[in-house]
Amino acid sequence: MNETIDTQQTTLFKTIKRILRPMVSLMLRQGITYTAFIDLVKATYVEVADKECIIEGKRQTDSRISVLTGVHRKEVKRIRELEEMPLEPKERKASLSAQLVSTWLGNPDYIDENGKPLALKRVSEGKEVSFESMVHLVTKDVHPRSILDEWLNQGMVKLDMEGLVMLQESGYVPDEDFEEKLYFAGKNIGDHLSVVNYNLAGEDFPMLDRAVYYGGLSHESMKAIEVFSRRASLELLTEVNQMAGRLQAKDKEGDDTHHSMHFGAYFYRMEETEDGTQLPKGK
Repeated sequence: MNETIDTQQTTLFKTIKRILRPMVSLMLRQGITYTAFIDLVKATYVEVADKECIIEGKRQTDSRISVLTGVHRKEVKRIRELEEMPLEPKERKASLSAQLVSTWLGNPDYIDENGKPLALKRVSEGKEVSFESMVHLVTKDVHPRSILDEWLNQGMVKLDMEGLVMLQESGYVPDEDFEEKLYFAGKNIGDHLSVVNYNLAGEDFPMLDRAVYYGGLSHESMKAIEVFSRRASLELLTEVNQMAGRLQAKDKEGDDTHHSMHFGAYFYRMEETEDGTQLPKGK
């Protein structure tokens, strides 16, 4: 029994190390030291234990969290008293932009009979849909004109000859802003790891987690597969988005609206060196 546990723990540590490698590479590029990272890990240990390792009917204490995590009780107390960090302005902007593009691509009121995003008037006349009405579906806190001006500047939308707003992107992808990219990286990777955690726990009804791996490819073959994968995944993501938009609109009138989902895709290019090391591959 102990031998089995030791083997599982050894394998887990190998897996964690593999997960950490690209994270450490990112942190080193950004000047984040080991000491700063350890402080973050310590706080995360306490937060997760506080919220997830609960015994029903018993109060969660600093002492119990200290035993579970190995973090000193005084440190546990200090961390538990810290307020959760709110989203930064650029993180809120990224989240809002993603929601708006998703609505434009998925809400039945904002797509045509072929599933393509409609060209929208800037403001509504009566009850007709417009860029303004779409923004108000998602938020009342930001003026639609502010978002339109920002998107025009980014090239995400353009105005046609009649002044209608036309979406130029098939999804919200921040090209330049590093903070916005980090926001989506955290969301995507965090949720993917949550799927892995759930499935490894042996819960009923495992969540979807599938991938295709191939080595021994030429650069030309790898690029051909990437082009196909991008096109196929974009088509699938669009279909899922439109289905989710329809169902969300239908469910809005009901009481059971507390569920959410996250579905994504990625393609990783790599090149194997003579010593067997796999490195990210540029274009």
